[in-house]
Amino acid sequence: MKTTMNTTMKTMKWKRNDGFLIAILLLLSFTPLLFLGKAPASTYAVVTVAGKEVRRIPLAGHHGVEEIPIETPDGTNTIRVEDETISVTEADCPNKICVKTGKARNAGDVIACVPHKLLIEVKAP
Repeated sequence: MKTTMNTTMKTMKWKRNDGFLIAILLLLSFTPLLFLGKAPASTYAVVTVAGKEVRRIPLAGHHGVEEIPIETPDGTNTIRVEDETISVTEADCPNKICVKTGKARNAGDVIACVPHKLLIEVKAP
C-alpha cells in the first residue's frame, strides 16, 4: 500500500494554475464569516406587560449599566441593561424564574415572569 501511495504522489504534478485555484477557493471559504460572523448591529429588547409594549430598549452599542423598575398590577421587577445584555435582577414573584434565566443578548432570547405577566424579547430587524 505504501508503494501505491508513493507512486501516486510522485506522479501528481502541479500545473500552473493549481496554486491560484487553491488560493481562490481558500479565500472563498471565509466569505460566510462576512455575513454570519457579526451579531446584528441593531438588536433591541421589547418589554411587554400583559401583552402591551411598555418599553423598547436598544441593546446594540449600549455601554454601562441601567436599572429599570417595572411596576405591574401583580408585582415589581427590576430590569438591568448592562452593556449589550438585558436581565431581570430582582422580582417579588414566588419562584423567581425570570431572575434565574440570566442575561439575554441574542435575537430570539426571551425572559418571562409569568406571575407578573412580564415578557422581555430580544429582537433584530
